[in-house]
Amino acid sequence: MPRTRKAPPSGALGARAARGRPRLTPDDVRDRIAAYCKRYGVAPNAEGLPPFPGGQRETQKHREWMALYKAHRRLASRGPSSDLVEQLQDLLARQHGRCPVCRKPVELAEVRLDATSADPAVLHPPCLELVTLARGLGAEALDRVRARL
Repeated sequence: MPRTRKAPPSGALGARAARGRPRLTPDDVRDRIAAYCKRYGVAPNAEGLPPFPGGQRETQKHREWMALYKAHRRLASRGPSSDLVEQLQDLLARQHGRCPVCRKPVELAEVRLDATSADPAVLHPPCLELVTLARGLGAEALDRVRARL
């Protein structure tokens, strides 16, 4: 007996469930990475991912890491959200188009957000690295660096 397609219930054509995976948000990825780090007792690296579980292929830990990596890459491939771009433009305008660390002009395409400070700012990538390093070392270390300059 040949199979026939069932007709959808009337009015159900527009009420179809979305297909595929739900849209990934930065908060979702951040929460999943935090849960992974807590579960395995690791800390995220500079890229925001937990360290690769070397020597543990085909384990649950490796599969979870791969899922996080793929989610992180999918999110990164989208580019910044429109809210983030607006925030960066606003900060850049308040800074008169200059990096607060080196005082050189900075373009929107190259800026990095320093959101950890009480006063958020946009910086050049090397300037943000310097600020992050200085925060980690503390004020005393900066005084010793100044003495060596």
